[in-house]
Amino acid sequence: MAIERPTYQVIVNEDPFELRSYANLIVAIANESDLSGNSGFGEVFDYIQGNNAQRTKIAMTVPVINELDPAKMTTAFVMPKTYGLDDLPKPARSNLKLKEVPQRTVAVVNFSGNVSRDKIRLKKDELLKWIETKGWIGIGSIELARYNPPFIPGFLKHNELWIEVQTNESF
Repeated sequence: MAIERPTYQVIVNEDPFELRSYANLIVAIANESDLSGNSGFGEVFDYIQGNNAQRTKIAMTVPVINELDPAKMTTAFVMPKTYGLDDLPKPARSNLKLKEVPQRTVAVVNFSGNVSRDKIRLKKDELLKWIETKGWIGIGSIELARYNPPFIPGFLKHNELWIEVQTNESF
């Protein structure tokens, strides 16, 4: 059984970069303390495992998304498409929020391996340079999207950095 992913269309593909249009989606989101995901990941994982007001289990999806704003780092799980915001069980913890993310256009850089601050810095610089060459404008924070569990060997891991962008083009 394949793990569900958010719906998107690729608008521009210049490997390892893509411009994507994402459909709106719903996330369960918690504050995070660091890239290892020891705090926020556990809270959101507990929520989908049934630690919620209705004791309902929710299927795991990918990617797990970290907003990398140093002032407010978060971990978010995308909720399965079968749920609307009002259909999801209420979180049992007050610091876990359910949020609808509207349709958006996102610039992406794909990369493999284990995640580190140095690798993120390098890939972020590459992504921002690509956006600049296209004449697009980045909006908001960089997000780290991880598609594999921690026990997968680094060379097999698929990761992405995302940033919402504004373009002057109609695709």
